[in-house]
Parts: sequence; structure tokens; C-alpha cells
Amino acid sequence: MIDMNNMEYFLNLGLEGLFYITTLVFVGFSLSIVYHWFSYGIHKTRILMMLVTYLLVSAALFMSMSLALNAL
Repeated sequence: MIDMNNMEYFLNLGLEGLFYITTLVFVGFSLSIVYHWFSYGIHKTRILMMLVTYLLVSAALFMSMSLALNAL
């Protein structure tokens, strides 16, 4: 029988799965970006500053997604 407890469990399971899929896509995209920045970029210090900024903003977004997921 499907009741609200099962529905809540399936919703949490689906959202966690979506979070992990998003994390995998992010890691693949980040590796691609870093490779291209270091392969084709000219100024290594500027690339490092961009990389640090990208990772700090991404970490803040992933922490907020994780907190929102745990709040459910």
C-alpha cells in the first residue's frame, strides 16, 4: 500500500539520486574546464585565480544544495 511515508521515502531517494548525478556531471565538467584552461590559457596566475574562484563559488552552491536536501 502506498501511503505518505513511502511517498516521502521515494521523494528523498529521488532527490538524493539527482544530487549525486548533478555532482558527477559537475566533476566531469570541472575536469574538462581545468584541462582546457591549463592547456590553452596563457597566464597561469590568472588561470589559478579563476580556478579558485570557480571552486569557491561551486563549493558554496553545493553546500547550499546539501543543506536544502538535508532539510527535507
